Amino acid sequence: MVLSSNKKRAFFRQQCRKALAAHILDRLDLIVAPSQVRLQPSGGDRYAWSITESKKSLLQSNLGSGSVGLYRSIYEEIGRSLKAVTPQTLQAAQSERDHLPREETRPACSEKESGSFTAKIRELECANHDISGELDRTRIHLEESLSENREIQAKVRRLQDELECNSSRASHLENELVRITGGIAKAMQVLQVHQAQERSMSDSYRDRQDKSGDGIDSTVLGTPAPIRDGSS
Repeated sequence: MVLSSNKKRAFFRQQCRKALAAHILDRLDLIVAPSQVRLQPSGGDRYAWSITESKKSLLQSNLGSGSVGLYRSIYEEIGRSLKAVTPQTLQAAQSERDHLPREETRPACSEKESGSFTAKIRELECANHDISGELDRTRIHLEESLSENREIQAKVRRLQDELECNSSRASHLENELVRITGGIAKAMQVLQVHQAQERSMSDSYRDRQDKSGDGIDSTVLGTPAPIRDGSS
């Protein structure tokens, strides 16, 4: 059975939540209900997410309003580029990055050092980061489009099946109508023959009656026999 868009989204959202909750339990020995898992934990939560720069866009949405493509992407990255850590671990890592020399951190895309090999590398890294993010968004959009396309194809096949069924039924009814019409035509022919025979028999009977009446009148109206004399 083909799921609707809303049912499919709900199914993958639940699978993603379960996988995230299981990962938190495995990494931090912390029990979090799947329905309570968030991509952007608050300060009171005892877990946080460590994710690579190229996949940070996955945490910018809400699990409650995400797409099928987002849920699939998060599911694929769990334990790889996306890992559960304690808030303290995440803060320490961020603090360490903040205290690194400027040349060791990722430069802003607007930073350029003309004629410098280092500047060229940074430009390429920046461009690669932007392209990676764009590819992630494109892939998510493509997965959603493919999912919608599969739903549309399923609907088209269902409508084609219904059309073939209705066409077959219409053909059957048409054949039945032709058969009934032919039967009515034959019945009318038989009735016409029967009526013609009845008229012929009625005309013949009247002719015989007319001839029989003429014979009686001739006998009654004929010349009377002569009266004989009683003396002879």
